[in-house]
Amino acid sequence: MRNMEPEIEQLSQFLAEFNGESDRGAALVAASMLDERLQGIIGSFLLESGTTDNLLTGFNAPLGSFAARASAALSLGLIQKNEFDEITIIRKIRNVLGHSWEKISFESGVLADLCGQLPWLGPAEYEQGATLRERFNSAIAILLTDLLWRIRLVAAERIEARVWPNKSRED
Repeated sequence: MRNMEPEIEQLSQFLAEFNGESDRGAALVAASMLDERLQGIIGSFLLESGTTDNLLTGFNAPLGSFAARASAALSLGLIQKNEFDEITIIRKIRNVLGHSWEKISFESGVLADLCGQLPWLGPAEYEQGATLRERFNSAIAILLTDLLWRIRLVAAERIEARVWPNKSRED
């Protein structure tokens, strides 16, 4: 039997964990996975250097937050606008759930509104009866599938160091 591609194996492990979570846990786990993918996508595009690592990780890293990574990935053309919009909604859902100690679900107030903004990516005939959790799960599964091999694709376009002409330094 052939070994699974590492991305498929990682997605499989993620979905097994994700599907067993509460709404709060699902939002936190999904946001963590998306944040990790964005870090990998940006890191595979920028120069291989310690400065790239410093931009992405560590104390006060300019691209160390989920929001900063999503904005940078969009600005660099590494993710599409629709992916950025979905990531932004998921980030907002994560923030609401992550900053509340009270019992809360996707069916609650602002979370229901945010989940309702996620695109329905399942079969059209099931959209009418889908719960907000099912809408969230569908959006996460499709978004992660879209980003699955993005690191590999982006790595083929990695930026390389260049020497720029400089009149004042010419011999």
